[in-house]
Amino acid sequence: MKPLIVIILAIAVGYVSYEYVYPPFADAMKFTKHVPKPEPKKEVVVAPPPKPVVKEEPKIVMEPKPEPKPEMKPEEPKPEMPKAPEPPPPDPNAFVAPVFPPVDELTQNWAAVPKGFFTTPKQVTMKKDLELKMQMGKATASTTFKSGTKIFVMGQEGANLVVGASAGSPMRGLVAMDDTDFKEVFEAAYEQVKVVQTENARRAHEYKLAAAERAKNAPAGSSGGGGGSSNDKPEKDADGAYPLLLASMKAGEVTEIKPDNVKSWGDAAQEKIDGTDYWTVNVKYETQTMFGKFETEAQARIKNGRVDKWVYTGSGEVVP
Repeated sequence: MKPLIVIILAIAVGYVSYEYVYPPFADAMKFTKHVPKPEPKKEVVVAPPPKPVVKEEPKIVMEPKPEPKPEMKPEEPKPEMPKAPEPPPPDPNAFVAPVFPPVDELTQNWAAVPKGFFTTPKQVTMKKDLELKMQMGKATASTTFKSGTKIFVMGQEGANLVVGASAGSPMRGLVAMDDTDFKEVFEAAYEQVKVVQTENARRAHEYKLAAAERAKNAPAGSSGGGGGSSNDKPEKDADGAYPLLLASMKAGEVTEIKPDNVKSWGDAAQEKIDGTDYWTVNVKYETQTMFGKFETEAQARIKNGRVDKWVYTGSGEVVP
């Protein structure tokens, strides 16, 4: 009996030790075998509520209405682009101003100033102080010209001007063109000549129109008689020139107009000028000026079978 009791006590002590003594000791010693495995959780499956049954109603298919076709409109004409206004036709009686060459062309970039410009000495101003050697024959003298001093120009040698202390001084020297105001003096004179020539051409044009109007309104039968009368209309020769006018030129009645510088001969017309009846012929010719050749117009006024006078058609002044 005793042994049985001992066995029961041993079992009881072992159980108590395992349940209450061993776990704290195992935790301190990091033993894990004694930790009971967690029981797996039981998943609870919740069934979704049943969907209500929906009865499908029969669909009514609507046939699409045919879209109305757009009416075909007649194609509108495209707007025309505005045309540029046509320039008015040129007036045959309009004045055409003469064309003058530019200064650089006229002077060949100042390398060849027209010699006519030096016909009379031109006064220019020095732009800097210069000592010039003035020479007359073998005699030589040095003269100092201060800036602003006036000096006279007699000619040109390349880029230099031939100068003198006065217009009549026989002493000559050379000075660079750019050391004077020569170019400004030349351009100012050229502009003045262009104004005068243009105005003369305008007056000649107006005179021509007035003469044509007078001839149109002249009474019938006033064109002069024929057959040997001293008032006969001057006739042209085979070359288109007037022998009567050529004879006047050769006789020295006019010196500026020569047969070889005549550019064109006008038609003879009978006019009453300052109370006198004339046959008139306009002549275009080239005249030599200080700036070269320019076209000019003069008029021969013929009375009693001879040239009574030559005048410029623009100003009415007598042609030398």
